Amino acid sequence: MPKKPNSARAVVILENLAKTFGDPGTNKPVLEDVDLKIAQGEFVALLGASGCGKSTLLNLIAGLEEPTAGSMEIPAEGVAFMFQDATLFPWLTARGNIELALKLRGVPQPERGQRADELLKLVHLQSSGDKRPHELSGGMRQRVALARSLAQDKHVLLMDEPFAALDAITRDLLHEELERIWRHTGRTIIFVTHNVREAVRLGQRVLLLSSRPGKVIREWRIDAEQKKPEQAAVLANEMTAALRQEISRHV
Repeated sequence: MPKKPNSARAVVILENLAKTFGDPGTNKPVLEDVDLKIAQGEFVALLGASGCGKSTLLNLIAGLEEPTAGSMEIPAEGVAFMFQDATLFPWLTARGNIELALKLRGVPQPERGQRADELLKLVHLQSSGDKRPHELSGGMRQRVALARSLAQDKHVLLMDEPFAALDAITRDLLHEELERIWRHTGRTIIFVTHNVREAVRLGQRVLLLSSRPGKVIREWRIDAEQKKPEQAAVLANEMTAALRQEISRHV
């Protein structure tokens, strides 16, 4: 099980982080004065209205964008990224997609098959390794994408609304799978979502970003007791009210 946040070192540190696209003198920043520390093994959910900069924040942490101002510390090895769309190579099998990630990481060929099979078993797809993406359901494709992200063997995993396009039942099943895998691997996960109940269900911490420019304006720490249905519903209502209030300030 991952270490508790208060006993683990910070692996992601953002200080006064800002991002403006175009000319900073004439364009409104997307992110501004973002201060955030995320501990090893922590599961953090980022919540906010569309356009508040959640995905941009992940892109900055991933090194896909450069910040306009501020400082950022991430593991020297970099991070893994799982996007909303599975983006699997259609000509490769599920196992082949995972083996490709292992190849790019430099894993020797004799070891790739065994490691891919281990990851398929971890995401409960050991019997589907030889199927191509079009033969898999949406939920199964996302499991392959998750296994491929884990194949990168990074301590930090970024997830940008990976279950948003799935039906409610499949999404609920994948919540259980993700939580199991998180506890099994001890990964640090930063998870972007629009879904308040999803944030409560998965996160140890939920951070609410303001509308543009985005900055962290509220934080909730969630323990096991608060994840029980009755308490979770109360907490989700509180978060929803805070989110609506923030949205209404910018309408």
